[in-house]
Amino acid sequence: MCGATFLMFLATIAALALLVLVIFSQPFIHVFYFLRTSAAGGVQFGVLGYCYGLTAVCSQKKFGYQFTPELLNPLPIVLVLYPVAAGLTLLGAVVLLPLFFSRRPPRWPYVAFGVLSTLAFLAAAAAFAITMWLFTVARDRFRAEGFTADYGPSTWMALAAAVLLLLVALNAGCGTCLGGRFGRQARHIAYTY
Repeated sequence: MCGATFLMFLATIAALALLVLVIFSQPFIHVFYFLRTSAAGGVQFGVLGYCYGLTAVCSQKKFGYQFTPELLNPLPIVLVLYPVAAGLTLLGAVVLLPLFFSRRPPRWPYVAFGVLSTLAFLAAAAAFAITMWLFTVARDRFRAEGFTADYGPSTWMALAAAVLLLLVALNAGCGTCLGGRFGRQARHIAYTY
C-alpha cells in the first residue's frame, strides 16, 4: 500500500474518531464532557447539551443550549463547528480512497485532500478555541459562586483532534504544494554518479 498515503489516511481516521466522540459527548456518552461542576448536584456539559449528575436528567439534545448565567448564551451554537470539522475530515478520508485502488493514481486526490484537511483543521481549531473560551468563562463563574468546576476529557480529545488535523494538513499541504524531491521520478531508476 502507499506508505505515506496510508499513514495520512490513518491519522485522518483517528482525528475523525476523536471528533465523533467529542460530538456525541454529553448527553449521549456520559463519560465524555467538556466541563463538570458541582453546581445543582453536579452538571456535565457536552456539545449537544448537559446532564445533571445526581438525577441523570439531561437537557434537550440540540446545538445552542442555555445554562444561564454561567454559560454565555449565544456561544454554544458555535459548537456546530465540531460536526463541520468531522464532515470535512470524513470527506478528506473518502478522497484518499481512490489512491489505494489505482495502479497509477491521479493527482487530484492529493490536491483535494490538502484543501479538505486544511479546512477541517481550521474548523476544529476554531471549535476548540471557542470551546476553551466558553468553558473557561463558565468554569471561572462557577468557581466564583463557590462550586468546583473542572475540564473533562472531551476538551483534551478536541485538542488532540485539532493537533492531528494540523499535522495532516501540514503534511498534505507540503506534499501537494511543494511536491517532493523524488516524488515524480520512477522508483526503479538507479542513480550512478
